[in-house]
Amino acid sequence: MFFKNYSRYIGLFWMLLLIAAVSISCSGDDGGDPADTSEPASKAATEKPASKAATAKPTSTNVPAPSGPTGKVTVGLDTVAPLVQHPRKDINATGGIGQNFSVYENIVKAPFVGPPAPPPQDSTKYSPSDQGIAESWVIATDLSSITFKIRSDIPWHDNGGNWGFVTAEDVAWTYNEAFALDSVSNGAEEIGDGMKAGFEVVDSMTVKQNIKPDGFDPTWAWLQGNAGFNGIVIVNKQAFDDLGEEKYASTPIGTGRYKANEWIADDKVELEAVVGHWTGKDANVKNITILSMPEAATREAALRTGEIDIAQLPAQVITSVVDAIGGTVQEIGIARPQGLQMAGNYWSQKCPGCDNGVMERPGFDTALSVGLDKFPWVGNPADPASMESARKVRWALAMTIDQQSIIDNILDGRGRVNYAWENILPDDPSHKDSWVIPYDPDKARQFMAEAGYPDGFDMEMWNYSNGSPGTISSANAVAAAWRKELGIEVSIDGTEYGARRPQTVDKSINVPFVHGINWIPGSTAARYICPGQGQVVGFTMNDEQCDLGLSNATEPSLQARIDNNITNQDYLTEWMLFVPMFQAPAILFVVSPNIESWSPYNAQDVLPNNLESMTLK
Repeated sequence: MFFKNYSRYIGLFWMLLLIAAVSISCSGDDGGDPADTSEPASKAATEKPASKAATAKPTSTNVPAPSGPTGKVTVGLDTVAPLVQHPRKDINATGGIGQNFSVYENIVKAPFVGPPAPPPQDSTKYSPSDQGIAESWVIATDLSSITFKIRSDIPWHDNGGNWGFVTAEDVAWTYNEAFALDSVSNGAEEIGDGMKAGFEVVDSMTVKQNIKPDGFDPTWAWLQGNAGFNGIVIVNKQAFDDLGEEKYASTPIGTGRYKANEWIADDKVELEAVVGHWTGKDANVKNITILSMPEAATREAALRTGEIDIAQLPAQVITSVVDAIGGTVQEIGIARPQGLQMAGNYWSQKCPGCDNGVMERPGFDTALSVGLDKFPWVGNPADPASMESARKVRWALAMTIDQQSIIDNILDGRGRVNYAWENILPDDPSHKDSWVIPYDPDKARQFMAEAGYPDGFDMEMWNYSNGSPGTISSANAVAAAWRKELGIEVSIDGTEYGARRPQTVDKSINVPFVHGINWIPGSTAARYICPGQGQVVGFTMNDEQCDLGLSNATEPSLQARIDNNITNQDYLTEWMLFVPMFQAPAILFVVSPNIESWSPYNAQDVLPNNLESMTLK
């Protein structure tokens, strides 16, 4: 306001003194004026507008372009995870909100690929020019290690103190903690055991990732970068040592384009753009507020009133909200199968990464000791009759799900029929007719009778309350169909995902639960259905199938990896260890009309990302 008034007075002075044309002193239309509002925000933020303002004609009434990030965006998420920050104990906060909202950074970064195309898996597609923490890397000729040179000019955010610059020690500590046997890191669980031989410091700015014999994964950069699922981000070791675990958990210290000034679990995160970021390109928007809004109805109301600018909404209402506010829809992520994991069927126990090479399976042991008649969906590999009975029960459950009805009546058409845990749709050339599950309640009742349960049984289903509304409603409808058609009395546990997830890590869960993973063709999907030290989705295949599926971690041929997953799917369908409901679309976000442009990259994560690319109207 002062600048405008000052300019007006100066203009009046020159008009009276020189008797110049009035238009010169007040029009503001000079094409050379630095405040031209048609200038793209990203360009205006990098072209030193302050120096232009100093030489502008004193007669201009326009305000100079801002010299740094400006404006604010508010995002409503269904949950704000507790920070923790310690790589061994942080499930998905730093690798979730922290990574996607650019508070933290990864050792490598994926080349930009916008939705809906999947990010590249081939690590040869990744380059230091994409500006990860590493400025270069060299893979040993015998594939026994990757040596990373760390950039020397990456400063830590100054929360809690002056922490200097990223060093090799930070990188090694981050990964070794995430790779620990008792780690709960989602990002670490994605990485195969062969790549987890440990990181060692070579010198202050060089670190080596050791790899077990025959353990090299050609997709390592995807898994360790920002486009995988809850990737491992680099955190500060000195701060952990100096602050102690408790204070460290409340003091977010990253290196990204946004600094977290406040992070309160289940409440909010306040972010502020870093000016003079080491990459040479700052964010356009100055402040980002992330609000925890577990209820979709709350997010919808907040979008309609303008309280928030971005939020995920269920398919049933997204179109009406976009139309009402004049906004747009932004898709992020990979479509995923949704269904019931038939937990308790932990068959293979062979686990090179576990203590004594054997995975404990308390969920199976409990079912066996209580009696499998109380867990009719669980089969005992040592008892062929038990295996066949449980197989028929699981098939009966699957044949009582009318997928098309769920898609039409619950998902408002935003979904697709899917029969494959491996995320292979019926129109994919790889799909097999033998995977198709008919909707046939009569046949399902026949199978139940043959299995010894003509009148049904009691069963618990974990349908976590912080899942997507469409998935929650669909699983509830499935439970109602099982009651009606098969006489199964289903009790539903709505415990939030994070609270019960540890049971999938310690393998104690033995009840069907809602879950799905958005696999990309050729992924090492078997990591989640074979023995491992981290999360397993409630069951494991047999040794033969696990050996085949896990070989993807070192198989250089994409087609060979796809073929292995097809063979695994044959097995999963035969034994019906995953009872599918539908394929959910990639996550859809409503975007306020206040946002001029935004270029999120695509990833397996399902959070808004790359907000530094955003410009406001």
